[in-house]
Amino acid sequence: MKTSTAVALAASVSAVGFALLGQQTKAFKQRDKHHRQHLDVALSCIQIDWLSAVSTDDDLARIWAPEGVDPETYKSLMSANRMACQLSLRDRLGFVSERQLRFYADSLARTKAFRDYMERFGSTRAEEAVGDERASHFTSVLIDAAGRGDRSGAAR
Repeated sequence: MKTSTAVALAASVSAVGFALLGQQTKAFKQRDKHHRQHLDVALSCIQIDWLSAVSTDDDLARIWAPEGVDPETYKSLMSANRMACQLSLRDRLGFVSERQLRFYADSLARTKAFRDYMERFGSTRAEEAVGDERASHFTSVLIDAAGRGDRSGAAR
């Protein structure tokens, strides 16, 4: 075999190898993304289930309500938190456009329970989101909507 033919053959084999490696890398990244999403859904379901329980069960609300917050108020706050968590999951999974996110946040902000929740726990949500660009953006949208309160209009 001539040297030029051997070099061309080696280059072709290398190119095919790199193409296959690129495809495998892409497949691994896609599988990793789906795995992370699956875990995110599972953990969010646990949180949403707990929020559902604490927002409807008098005994749980009495146990978990922070000092100075009566259980009925706490149930209302946790119900609002549940709604925010459900929207957050949809946002993290990519099922909500920016326009829809603002629309849904404005819709939540029309309720006193959500405005009260954000007043009491908005800074905690913001602190929790530090270092996560998507969570920080989501939280800032919620805080902005709550600040506009029941004056918020349709999607912008």
